[in-house]
Amino acid sequence: MNHMKVYVGISAAVLLAALAAPAGAQVYQSQPVRPVQWFLDGGASITQNDTATYFNNGWNVGTGVNILPYPQQPFMLRAEVSYNRFDATNAFIAQNSQADNGSMQTVTGFLDGVFEQPLNPWMRLYATAGVGIGWRRLELTQNNFFCNDFFCGPGFGHDTLVAASDSTHFAWNAGAGMKFPLPNGQSWFIEARYERIETQGPTEYIPIRFGFNF
Repeated sequence: MNHMKVYVGISAAVLLAALAAPAGAQVYQSQPVRPVQWFLDGGASITQNDTATYFNNGWNVGTGVNILPYPQQPFMLRAEVSYNRFDATNAFIAQNSQADNGSMQTVTGFLDGVFEQPLNPWMRLYATAGVGIGWRRLELTQNNFFCNDFFCGPGFGHDTLVAASDSTHFAWNAGAGMKFPLPNGQSWFIEARYERIETQGPTEYIPIRFGFNF
């Protein structure tokens, strides 16, 4: 829970800094704004609380679309889909004596609200939050006798599935980021968010993403 408190504090500080920068907003030089923008992103995913006990930090990739109903206003809608993957810790693997590997995969779909504020002519800060659904798959596997793709080559020694569990649940997220405008209305960005899937034991992680709007 301490991780969550720290993250919420950082997000709040970023948002306050954005709101406290009217001078930057006044000198901001507008770029061409498209009412619909697609984006691609990816980065690291940091597990939190009980999730961190059973799964190591992982990685993510995603895509989505930003929709600006009123291009001159600081609000937009964002629809997105993201994939995350995490390797299991020994604590998770120990739950089944027949397994020596494990993993967790998630696919989340969110509809977010985004509030964006210029900080200076080269940077915008934004806060985001939203709800959606999250699919989670847990796997325990057994590696074949000292043989895998690295040692034996493709097609040999693939892991044998010992146990698996799939479920879909309500999910939500909240976070903040920085956007750096480019010519022709494009931009690149970095953001961090707290994401939670409401599984029986909550699945919690913080994706840190780098992305490109086009």
